[in-house]
Amino acid sequence: MIPRIALTSLFVACLLCLPARASQPEGLVGRLIANPFVTLDTVGGDDGLPPVACGGFHWIEPFDSHQLDPTDTLTLQMAIVPFRSGGTAVALGESVGDSSFVQFEFRDGLVLGLPYNRFGWNDVAVEMHPAGQDYMLIVNGVRGGPFAYESSCQRLGGCLTVQAFALSGSTLDDGAVAWVDSISLARESSAGQELFFEQSFNTCSLPHVNLGGLLISQPPQRPRSGR
Repeated sequence: MIPRIALTSLFVACLLCLPARASQPEGLVGRLIANPFVTLDTVGGDDGLPPVACGGFHWIEPFDSHQLDPTDTLTLQMAIVPFRSGGTAVALGESVGDSSFVQFEFRDGLVLGLPYNRFGWNDVAVEMHPAGQDYMLIVNGVRGGPFAYESSCQRLGGCLTVQAFALSGSTLDDGAVAWVDSISLARESSAGQELFFEQSFNTCSLPHVNLGGLLISQPPQRPRSGR
């Protein structure tokens, strides 16, 4: 499980009062479907442990591990219609199974203090700076930050590798739907740009979804106004 965001200080620089409207993606997109919350008996049955409840949506996508130089800039870009009935978290981790070094959550129209469109597409970019162990968040042209990396990086003496992308939804209504497209993670360095991870949903490659469902689908003409 990815830990919830815990930030002790927050500075947001908003250049606009309202976010710009993001463009409708072209081609196929990812349709994310939450798993209904269910209660499962623990392994062993009469072992005295309480049943386990699970539900929501959880996707962890591993890729080759990359060592970052302090002078690099790491940029994540994506288009997203977050889940409306709960939170939608995006994270990057040093390795699969480890805690994230960058994580933010869309909930109730705000993400780290920045407004986003709850009813349509949002253009999102994250600019990460290994030297400062911080990042900027840009949502529909509005910039916020810098935000510090997760506190676990301080205990490790800094987070300078990346190997996993994650997207999850929590406390969702049964059958809640979100949409995502044009995900890319790239490094800018003195040697140029290097693409680490990309998912455009225009091929039949299967994402590593742990809970819930992810369909390759035509984009909604008008994203749902219900759940």
